[in-house]
Amino acid sequence: MIIFALITLVLAQNETLVIKYPQDLAQRPELDKIKFNIANFGFVPYGQRIAGVLEVAQPFNFCQPNFNTTSTYNSDYSNVKVLLVQRGNCTFYTKTINAQSFGYQMLVIVDDMDEEITGLNLVSLNETKEIDIPAIMISKKQGDIIKQYMDAITSDRVYIVVKFPEMIKTDKVNYHYWFSAMDKSSYQFLEQFYPFHMEMKDQLQFTPHYAIDRCGICKKNNYNTRNQQCLSGGRYCASDPDADGPLTGQDAVREIVRQLCIFKQDQSKWWRYVVRYSDICLTQMQAKQCSIEVMKKLNINPETIQSCYDKSFSAGDDELDDNTLLSEQHQINLNYSATSWPILYINDLKYKGSLTVSTYSYNYETGAQQLIDTSHFGPLQTICRSFKEESLPSVCKQRMIGYIDDGVWVEHSQSSSTWVIWVVVLTTMLLLMICTTFLYKRMFRKEANEQINQQVNIHLAQYYALNEQEKSMRK
Repeated sequence: MIIFALITLVLAQNETLVIKYPQDLAQRPELDKIKFNIANFGFVPYGQRIAGVLEVAQPFNFCQPNFNTTSTYNSDYSNVKVLLVQRGNCTFYTKTINAQSFGYQMLVIVDDMDEEITGLNLVSLNETKEIDIPAIMISKKQGDIIKQYMDAITSDRVYIVVKFPEMIKTDKVNYHYWFSAMDKSSYQFLEQFYPFHMEMKDQLQFTPHYAIDRCGICKKNNYNTRNQQCLSGGRYCASDPDADGPLTGQDAVREIVRQLCIFKQDQSKWWRYVVRYSDICLTQMQAKQCSIEVMKKLNINPETIQSCYDKSFSAGDDELDDNTLLSEQHQINLNYSATSWPILYINDLKYKGSLTVSTYSYNYETGAQQLIDTSHFGPLQTICRSFKEESLPSVCKQRMIGYIDDGVWVEHSQSSSTWVIWVVVLTTMLLLMICTTFLYKRMFRKEANEQINQQVNIHLAQYYALNEQEKSMRK
């Protein structure tokens, strides 16, 4: 998997970090509206807030945590802990995984240089252990002020609220995904999101995009030179998928054209094709023949796809002639500054965070697929939060963190949303029981009082009657 090289402009960025307490720190003018940059890994709770106690890491770079001075906390919503660390000496991933191991639910990284943080790219460098907490970076100037205050005033706790970007909400969510046609790891998001896309497909607008390069030297030769890593004279190139193996970049670009043709013909079949293709063909590093076999299994006519392939080139030579489908892809990549992959855009907002989860299984023979834990499947959670509430698909109501059927929204917790729901349900039931008991007692007392009063009145009437009778006898 290629690491993101550039950060594109992101729409609707409204993320802020606010200090709520103590007031003498919160009211510092330098700390008004603390902006931050989100890491491209971990679980990012878009549209939600994380509120908690901020603590300073020991040591401050947190590359080798001090087990004697650093506390360990459970992932308890009522006890949210956020760790403040300094950039440097080790990777962002190392700092974040250390914080997660100690039970912290978010990491705030202080830059070690005076620079504009929004243009920085915080990456995980392909480490395999999954990160379930968000990591953000704030500027050196603001971070130093907070750190100096916390070092000097050890008796006061610092409470913060972090607001993550709100998604643009629509009735129909559109999302774009850039990936490589010959890289198996970049298919993982498609494999994992496939069942959810099929459930929501009428409410989703999906567009696939492909990683293609352009040969600079070939351009100087007016794209009239053959290149084994490129088609169309070097206009569209891809990396060699198997190094010294039999495949070349040309095979990768040809597969891109085939997939674009399948997508044009039938989007549902495209989804089934890419999931099956990534499992069968990429593990064996086979190209055209394997693609044809997968098409036949899925009732996709290979001849129709080949006809589309041929027509997409301006003439009969795919190694030199231009291609309309690839030309469109190249222009889209330029418009989005998509020079690397994988990239996901949701409602025109560039998604940051992990694209996949590790708790995942798929049976390619039966088609059975299951995501065991979707609470940390960031793309699903973010796409669900991009719907207007009245248009929310049923799968989102079932899988979305913090959503309850009566429309109540609960703030983000790193633990499963099931716990939050049960707390709300049990609290509601307890209140109902208390109210019922109170009303029952009140009704019982009223009825008892009425009965007592009735008995008293009867006895008084009898007493008065006897008294009158006795008076009459005396006369």
